[in-house]
Amino acid sequence: MGILQYNQVNNQMQFKVDENRRLFIKKDIREVSQWTDDLESKNNEINTFSILNRQLVKSENIQHLIQDFRRRNTLAMAMLCKYEQNLRQELEFGNIEYDEQRAKIHEKKRVEYLVFVKDYRVLKTTIYNQLAQYKRK
Repeated sequence: MGILQYNQVNNQMQFKVDENRRLFIKKDIREVSQWTDDLESKNNEINTFSILNRQLVKSENIQHLIQDFRRRNTLAMAMLCKYEQNLRQELEFGNIEYDEQRAKIHEKKRVEYLVFVKDYRVLKTTIYNQLAQYKRK
């Protein structure tokens, strides 16, 4: 194999590696965007739960749970926005290979998001259980 052929094969391999890197980053960006949209929706629900608590349930404990979750939600959204921004910068300007280490970082973000979703389900169940105690007169 001559030098010219070797360079062509090497360039093709580099192009394929970069193409895959960009594809994986785009996938991660789409997923993070979905997570952020979900957290925004949860924030809207939390606002409604807060109104229901103030007008109907009037539980300080529930209000503290709501406030705690709202704070955590804000922090989670900020973390995801920063992560998405980093991914977009890497997509646009970076050349770091998408390797196992990078995949582990994304998986860690996914686990953090899923833990947050589970915590939200617990909060919703707590609120719904409180609401279920009320009967129409």
